[in-house]
This record gives sequence, structure tokens and C-alpha cells, in this order.
Amino acid sequence: MKTYLPEASISDVVHALDSQDWTAIDEKLSSQEYERLGFDRALTIASDLLARHHTLRGLRILDVGCNNGLISKTLSSLGCDVVGVDNGDVDSQGLYSDLQSQTQFAGFEFHRTDLADFIQSDSGYWDCILLLSVTHHWETGYAMSGERRYSDEDIRHLLAKLFQKTKRSIYYECPCNEPGFETGFGVNFLHRFCSELPKLRPLGHTVGPNGYLRELWALDME
Repeated sequence: MKTYLPEASISDVVHALDSQDWTAIDEKLSSQEYERLGFDRALTIASDLLARHHTLRGLRILDVGCNNGLISKTLSSLGCDVVGVDNGDVDSQGLYSDLQSQTQFAGFEFHRTDLADFIQSDSGYWDCILLLSVTHHWETGYAMSGERRYSDEDIRHLLAKLFQKTKRSIYYECPCNEPGFETGFGVNFLHRFCSELPKLRPLGHTVGPNGYLRELWALDME
């Protein structure tokens, strides 16, 4: 089943973020079918950005591995300027078939391309970069298939470039207790490929579509 942005109005979302009263949102969420997990991630990130920077308007955000654009659309609707990047290799549900045409209505810019190619041609800087359950695929290939696997040197270069291009925070989600990944894999991954790290700030746990826990961190550049 395709996933999509729930029909929650912007005023409902803004009110919930300001007041922490989620009643109106919860009522709408309970009656719709969509990827709730992605929406929860978007609200967690939006809440953190709002608490730290007091506004979302005009924040430039790069969503790496944006999938169907749910998080990009949500943050765009709250005032952020969002660019989503995804190679679209795994597209059995047709998630990317019309995402390009949706951007004029959704308010974000989408590039169907590999991150390494995008970063090489991108000359801008970002307030925040989203790395949500994507970096472990760089090492193992998507779903541990080996497809699109980057070399160790590629990973070091990508992370270094992303750190250089981020002014405020990177939001980093990683496996926690999934089969094939040791406890602490996500943070250890960063230590293996980075000579030094920005401040790591835990934002709690998320749950992947496969039911396994993931860790969500903020790497703060400020």
C-alpha cells in the first residue's frame, strides 16, 4: 500500500506543537491508513527544531533517502525549505513515479539521484540534514543486499561533506537491536568513519516498519 501525508491541517499541527495538545491530530490519525512511523519522526524533528530555534520558517533542510516524501512534505508544510534526495531503486509500490510532479503542490524539491552524485554537484549549505535509517545501507546495500554499497572511503567522504554542509544539526536514525546489527551499531558506525564527531544528543527511540527499535540522535553543529 502506498503511504501518504495524513489530512491534518497546518493549523492543527502548529497548535499541537505549541500547546502539546495532540487531541485533534490523534483523532485524524486514528481514522487513516498511512505510514504513522514516518509522521511521528517528522513531528519529533519539528518539535526539536522549534524548541531550539523558535521557528521553522525558512530553515533549509536536506532529506537524504526521502522515500515517499512524507517527512519532507510535513516539514515543508510547517515552513521549512526542504530538498529530498532518493535514488528510487526500490520502488515496488511506485512511490517515486509521480513524486517529482507533486513537488509544485507539496512545497519541496525532489531529486531522484544517488546521494554521492547530488553532493558532488550541490554547492549550498543546509541548516539541517536528515539521515533517517539510511547510513547503514551505505555499508550493507539496501536491505543488506550489497546493491549500491559504498566503499569505506566513500562513506568517510560523504559524512565529511555532510558535516561541512550542515550549519545546525544532523538528525541521525540508526538500527538499535535488529538482527545483523550489534548493540550500539549506529554510534559505532559514526566513530568508525569520522575522526571526530559533533555533540551527540539522544532524541529517543523510533520503531521501524519491520518492528525493530531504532535510535534517533541529533548531531549538533552549534
